[in-house]
Amino acid sequence: MTIGPGIGLCHGSLRDVSAAELVRLAGANGFCSVMLPPVPRASAAEAAGFRALLEANGIRRVVLDGAMAALPRCPFAAQMGWTVDQHFEVAERFAVDCFSVPHYGGDPATTVAELADALGPFCERAARGGRTVALEFLPGTGIPDLERAVRILESVGASNLGIALDTWHWARSRASLADLRALPPGAIADFQISDRSAAQDTLPDSVQWGRLLPGEGVLPLAEIVGIVLANAPQLTLNAEIFSEARQAQSPAEAARDIARALKQLVGALEAATPSPPSPSSSPSSSP
Repeated sequence: MTIGPGIGLCHGSLRDVSAAELVRLAGANGFCSVMLPPVPRASAAEAAGFRALLEANGIRRVVLDGAMAALPRCPFAAQMGWTVDQHFEVAERFAVDCFSVPHYGGDPATTVAELADALGPFCERAARGGRTVALEFLPGTGIPDLERAVRILESVGASNLGIALDTWHWARSRASLADLRALPPGAIADFQISDRSAAQDTLPDSVQWGRLLPGEGVLPLAEIVGIVLANAPQLTLNAEIFSEARQAQSPAEAARDIARALKQLVGALEAATPSPPSPSSSPSSSP
């Protein structure tokens, strides 16, 4: 039995790669989804041929990371010079299917109403291009946890708006498996996976760094993946592993190791999932 539609590779898991390099490495290692940075690095020729490159490498889904310019009280986006128009220009150029929207560095005092007012028009514009919007919660921001993210979703009421679930921030926010199970069906719009050591909670909190390959830490990843795919069966398992160990590797080595870890996790899930009985094994009924 196959678990989910495949695996994905996020730009932050590799050291300094262009958009085209990310796609080629993803294709070479069996990934079917990629996450690009807010401003992908690409030559004019690479950008012009990007859709063909995606098709040639079997990439069926593209997520744009850090599409946060629409959010209020988010100085990081302004410091980087990002704009909403830029996000949509990048989406057109690089065949983006989904915007991942974190309130990165945002003011924790930002209200649900402020965030909903900003997200409504953004979601409408995204919907016109057939794109989804995945709202990412991060502790210490105006969207610190699942509960706040769900409130914003309910306030906006856009059919193309969901939650970006990152296992790292799920653990940082002290959420539970029960919290995930309680999400409305289809609420998860993007899934970012990494592992976490048992000692991580005793270390200074890190928004990004310290992530481990799936299977190297103690997070209940099998249970999380099962819940995610029950909520949104179409999602890929996207490896977002900001890690000093991965940065020390060549991009090719890191992509290979990440793919191996994800495939081992998927294989274990498939082995643990009973296959439905075949018609020939069903008891025959008497006339």
